[in-house]
Amino acid sequence: MKIKKQAFLLFSLLILLSGCLGVPDYTLSEKVPPIDKTREAKMRSAFFGLDNALPRRSRLIWREAPGKDGMPIVFSHEIDPNTLDASDFQVTTQKGEIRGVEHVSYKPAVEEFELRTLLLIGKYGEYPDNEPVEVEIVGELKTRDGQELKGQKIAVTPLMEGPFISYAEYFKIDDDYPYVEKGGGCDCPKSETAVVVRAVWSGGVRSKEGQELGEAELKHFHVKLLVDSDTIVVNPFQLADLDDNENNIDLCIKEAGIPIAVKADENIAIDPNDDQNVVTEIEIVSRW
Repeated sequence: MKIKKQAFLLFSLLILLSGCLGVPDYTLSEKVPPIDKTREAKMRSAFFGLDNALPRRSRLIWREAPGKDGMPIVFSHEIDPNTLDASDFQVTTQKGEIRGVEHVSYKPAVEEFELRTLLLIGKYGEYPDNEPVEVEIVGELKTRDGQELKGQKIAVTPLMEGPFISYAEYFKIDDDYPYVEKGGGCDCPKSETAVVVRAVWSGGVRSKEGQELGEAELKHFHVKLLVDSDTIVVNPFQLADLDDNENNIDLCIKEAGIPIAVKADENIAIDPNDDQNVVTEIEIVSRW
């Protein structure tokens, strides 16, 4: 327990120092997946995660965040940091009010190839009488491969609805992969993993007991694999990219094949508002 507390304090200090020194609070990969150039970029989800309830620790993201609304937005592509600004977004409430965004951040999903989730912080309406119902991109926001996102709109998932998988991709751990062997956000075991499926949830998730998803949830993730001309369904043997308080969960698959769909059973995960997930199933695309 003492070691975990010391690690958290060190992590917090590093975040604060990075902000003071002007160091980017994300890791930008040098590679832009080629498949992005032929796949249309879209907003995948907008999730009203917390209403006037961002916790004190959210000060590590933005000093004025505690007590405000948190709304994660997931995209099909990574977002170009050079085009990102809070003024790029506009929120419409149930009563038709237009609200601006006070702050936008990649945190906490800041690792390489995770820069498709943005956290919008501000005041977007109140549950249950005037919830946010739509997010629109009104600024010159672009993806890393140069696609324009201005004008796109998406309906907001209401506060009391549970989380779901918003985007999923697969990749292999090759020699060029920025492998993290241990610690928070560490990757699947190299020697045992044939392919990794990254499930990007609509917001941060934990188990029903409030812990990280883990061994108890393995049988509740179902990955459809294309093996030659056959299709089989397998479960991950391990989960990875954990202990970093964000919405990316890696499913470690030992069977060789091409993942084409992933499904999660209902009531295996909760969001920060303690809402349980619905049955969620989505197509998997290739990162490369």
